[in-house]
Amino acid sequence: MTRVGYVFTTFFAITVTIALLSLIPLPIPFITDFIMLYVSTVGLKQEIGLYDYTAQYALAWQLFGSEMENITFPYYVYPPWLGYSFFFLGWLTPDHAARVWFWINLTMLATSMMFITISWPLKWRLIAFLLMIFSPAIISFLIVGQFVAPVLLGIAIAIYAASRQSASLFAIGMLLMTFKPHVGLLPFVTAGTWLLLQRTPWQRRALGGVVIGIVALLVSASLMYPQWLRDYLAMIEAFRSLPTFGVCEICSAGSVMLVRIALGYPSTSVALFVGMIFVIVTGLWLLWKTRWSPSFHLTAYWSMLTAILAIPYFNNYDHIFSLLPFLWLLKTSKQSRDYVALGIAFLLPWIGVILQNRLFFAVGLVGQTVVLFVLFVYRLRTKSQTEMLAVL
Repeated sequence: MTRVGYVFTTFFAITVTIALLSLIPLPIPFITDFIMLYVSTVGLKQEIGLYDYTAQYALAWQLFGSEMENITFPYYVYPPWLGYSFFFLGWLTPDHAARVWFWINLTMLATSMMFITISWPLKWRLIAFLLMIFSPAIISFLIVGQFVAPVLLGIAIAIYAASRQSASLFAIGMLLMTFKPHVGLLPFVTAGTWLLLQRTPWQRRALGGVVIGIVALLVSASLMYPQWLRDYLAMIEAFRSLPTFGVCEICSAGSVMLVRIALGYPSTSVALFVGMIFVIVTGLWLLWKTRWSPSFHLTAYWSMLTAILAIPYFNNYDHIFSLLPFLWLLKTSKQSRDYVALGIAFLLPWIGVILQNRLFFAVGLVGQTVVLFVLFVYRLRTKSQTEMLAVL
């Protein structure tokens, strides 16, 4: 069987499996973040624009009635290809669509793990999958039906592609990072910068593939929704005008937590400034320690941990970003103190779960990321010193 045939066979098998699993009556809630994606896809079926909030809101009331009284219907502030990629959800009932989305998310997570652990021994692969299942951020993400899994999958594919020098796979990985822009922006920019710095033939092909892919996405979106860019910018402006935009009580990024401690309230504008400084300083440090030629997996893991600590609009479920760096640190640890630190990092968010306190949960997730970032910095520092001693 050719490689293309194998890919299509695998995709078909996964599609059939998800379709069958979605028939199992699991109690997956649909009045969560998932409602935004579901209403948007139903709207596509009724020729309602993705960024027509008024029409989307009216459609949500039509679909769910009085249940809308207890929720704030979210704005669709994502690129059009997210909604178009999962248009089929709009043809299902809400509970069925929520189950399908649950299994799609779980499949994307499992596929991400497969790409990262593909060369690991079976024991370590089993440990990795168990940690994924019992990670509180993963559980939170699956329950609310969020949209960060394509970004995680894209990063995992790009890491795998870099190890195999596959330009096409790397380009696909970078395109997936655009599905949730405010979360995937730093990994996307980091991956693009890495391609520019390395300049080998396969990396130039990958960069060309990314440019062609972005143009294809923009052209396709424009053909299906000619005024999407105008409406998208208008939607973002409306979102920015919300009272909760400047002071995000539910955000759990490191920069927001730091600003909350310093000012007494979580100002996202101040947090963005703090985050930008953090990105620049730690980015320069990474390049210096890796002699301006880092391995892509190190670059990717840095970008994921830095994104959690720097980008203001990270929420609890977005902390699934810490999963891949956590697994890398676990697999490459040689000392017992590293395992103790990783154990503490894994347990920190569970304190908030046990106490059923959202703020404690967020603090635990940020604490987890800080521990991982410190271990990552120490690992690179030790690696750099080892290389210097080897030269001497």
